[in-house]
Amino acid sequence: MPVGRSWVAAAGRSAGRRAGEGVAVLLVVSLLTFGLLTVAAGDAATAIVLAREGTVTAGTVARVRAELGLDLPAPVRYLHGLTGLLTGDLGASARTGRDVAGEVATRLGPTITLATAGAVVAVVLGLGAGVLAAGTRRRVVRLPIRLGSLGLLSVPAFALAQLGVLLFALQWRLLPTQGIAGWPSLVLPAAVIGLPLAAVLAQVTEARLRSTLREPFVTTARARGTSPVRVLLATALPNAAAPLLVVVGDVVGSALAATVVAETAFGWPGIGDYLVRALQFRDWYPLQAAVLLVAVGAVSARGLAGSLAAVVDARAGVRS
Repeated sequence: MPVGRSWVAAAGRSAGRRAGEGVAVLLVVSLLTFGLLTVAAGDAATAIVLAREGTVTAGTVARVRAELGLDLPAPVRYLHGLTGLLTGDLGASARTGRDVAGEVATRLGPTITLATAGAVVAVVLGLGAGVLAAGTRRRVVRLPIRLGSLGLLSVPAFALAQLGVLLFALQWRLLPTQGIAGWPSLVLPAAVIGLPLAAVLAQVTEARLRSTLREPFVTTARARGTSPVRVLLATALPNAAAPLLVVVGDVVGSALAATVVAETAFGWPGIGDYLVRALQFRDWYPLQAAVLLVAVGAVSARGLAGSLAAVVDARAGVRS
């Protein structure tokens, strides 16, 4: 096969395989979400009647159950929702009565903005810290990076959000804490999303680069008199790129999933906030749409990164 076609074919095979895996993952996520909501404590009709009218009667609850189809068997309700998704009908919110597609459309932009900011924080800080830790033997540099990573990973995201609010908003009054008010309102939620993911990426990057730096071709480059910085950035890093790309894809997908916590903590009007509200009222159609949107984003990010990694691997093989 010609050189140019080999890595293209590799990318095509990887993309096809990952697309199939992604569809399977989304079906499993949809089924699990419906199953957990079905067995969860509390009654959706009661919660919705209470939200709408403030008081609950048996007759009103029975009427709402019939309106929403909650009196139908669970498999029938799941298939109705799945059929609607496949035909582009996301249904209507039982709580608000509004079309789910319209509600999701108004919230998608803020979530994409927040997830992108969080992913940028994670990738820039994580790769930078990992490369720095791998490229030095000085404990004064490596130790703070490792301790900082462990510290960030040991703190729950919601606790990190509350700490940020306490210090930067209430104590020092530097940043806003609720809603969207220009770029300053993006700083805290993006940091809450990005810092723990940066810690993961830093650890993986350091470990991968240290492993690559022990390879024979790196020893050869050093023997030729190549500078340590060039060995790290021009020799080791490109050869570690493929597995790191997969991790970066996971980080981007995780940033999207982490918006659920950040949006709830900071009153950010996005998909994550919408998901939590739907969960509170057992509102199936909004919950299904929100969960699947987050899952689609995460699966797509990982799939794209995996396909790029396959291309990098194939081209590296061609060059060698």
